[in-house]
Amino acid sequence: MTLIAMILLAFSPVAAAVAADVPRATTPAPPPSQPAGVGIRLLDIPAGTQNDPRARTYIVDRLAPGTEIKRRVRVENNTGSAQSIRVYQGAAHIEAGAFIGDDETVKSDLTTWTQVARPQVDLPAGAAAEILVTITVPSDAAEGEQYGAIWAEVRSPADKGGVVQANRVGIRIYLSVGPGNGKPADFAIDSVTAGRGNDGNPVLSAVVTNTGGRALDITGGLSLTGGPGGLSAGPFNVQKATTLAPGNAQTVTFTTPAVLPNGPWTAHIKLTSGLLERTASATVTFPDTGPGPTVAATPEDGFPWLPLAATAAVLLMAAAAAVVFMRRLRRRNRAAAAVPGTRRSQREHASVRE
Repeated sequence: MTLIAMILLAFSPVAAAVAADVPRATTPAPPPSQPAGVGIRLLDIPAGTQNDPRARTYIVDRLAPGTEIKRRVRVENNTGSAQSIRVYQGAAHIEAGAFIGDDETVKSDLTTWTQVARPQVDLPAGAAAEILVTITVPSDAAEGEQYGAIWAEVRSPADKGGVVQANRVGIRIYLSVGPGNGKPADFAIDSVTAGRGNDGNPVLSAVVTNTGGRALDITGGLSLTGGPGGLSAGPFNVQKATTLAPGNAQTVTFTTPAVLPNGPWTAHIKLTSGLLERTASATVTFPDTGPGPTVAATPEDGFPWLPLAATAAVLLMAAAAAVVFMRRLRRRNRAAAAVPGTRRSQREHASVRE
């Protein structure tokens, strides 16, 4: 038997080059630089999502049952020698904040809906090939999220022990099935915990919950302000991008320099997934060792006009009250001025009669 050792490489982070989709409006985008080794990148994105970095890197779409989309991918051989490259669809799942590509033998609904026009391409060094990928959602498909990948894979010849190494890179597929636009993507920053790692460095972690209807890839940064002596620090990036399925919660972590004083600090966290952005803040103090207490995060986004509207409403009410008060005061003054005049007039008439 031949033992195959699979080396799972990172999913291709290269942006799409040209947008094209038969049933939808599209727009072109500039081509990226070529990656080293064997690479695969997306060429087509819907025009409506051309500014979304996730849609420019992955196949991200929502399709109604009975709908079909076509996407072109570009497979590149930058290894310096000729390569026979397998191109195929695979299943994937989200686990513990990571997007995980399954073994080729694992099948899913999405893998049966996906067809790759050229399952294998033989490319000289420096050559590339465009391959059409078609996803057809059957009319009786159930609503929900489907995850998968389009893989480009090269395998080494078997060694004396019969071991074959297979290296692959891929493009993620995030497919939501259902009518209309579905529940929009959203997430919340719930709580923050300051602590120290085993190396003594201050570590801040935040719990993030996917409150929307689409899977998310969470990245972002941390800034610290209001520290001892008015110090500020950062920004510090998320250690590792976190993938969240709808309804799931996961912790994102920031590591700061060891020289950072304990605090207290005001932690400002800004996290993004594509064009979606959420910010929150919390007052934290790093402990000398281990984890510190968990504190609730205060959202800094949402509806920035609400405080202005509330202030305007208060001022409007105050102005209205002032107008009413002034009108009443004027009426009282007029009434008070009219009474003495009337009495004086009556006395004058009485003296004439006498």
